[in-house]
Amino acid sequence: MSQQTPIDSIGLNRDQTQTPNDADEKSIRAILHSMIEAWNAGDGTAFAAPFTDEVDFVVWEGTHLEGRQELAVFTQQIFDTVVKGSRLEGAVKFVRFLSPTLAVMHSVVRTTLAGQTKPLPSRDSMELIVVRKRDGQWRGQSLMNARRLTMERQLFLDDIDSLPADAQRQVSDLVASLKRRRH
Repeated sequence: MSQQTPIDSIGLNRDQTQTPNDADEKSIRAILHSMIEAWNAGDGTAFAAPFTDEVDFVVWEGTHLEGRQELAVFTQQIFDTVVKGSRLEGAVKFVRFLSPTLAVMHSVVRTTLAGQTKPLPSRDSMELIVVRKRDGQWRGQSLMNARRLTMERQLFLDDIDSLPADAQRQVSDLVASLKRRRH
């Protein structure tokens, strides 16, 4: 009986005979589409369904979720509160196969919040998803979600963060006041 090397255990064994094909890529791309459908339905369990039981999922603001169940609970909480009624749209930028059972998918998504008519640029995100094939099925193993910020927007946020706490509250109050005037 041969020992499995660490490389073999993550699916990089180049001696496997099966090679990825168009159906594999289509199945991988379907992961993003399933996530979008579940988001738009506000269904945390369905959102987590295309992932492995032991998924590592890093949310855009840095929260690290471990496991499909934790992902389902977290997403249901945000679907019921902060992103309730929002809509997601997105596209796969590319899929790259690392082996017959391991691939990387890069995607971008845009979010339209409830009550809005178009996506907000401040909510634009990109994801890097490691996908793995087990028992003939592709599932997300790890996901890193990051907001897409222009350098100008980042520098603006840095300026706000560098203000004293009282000045930050004043900026926040001013923004809230301007939003109230708009409505």
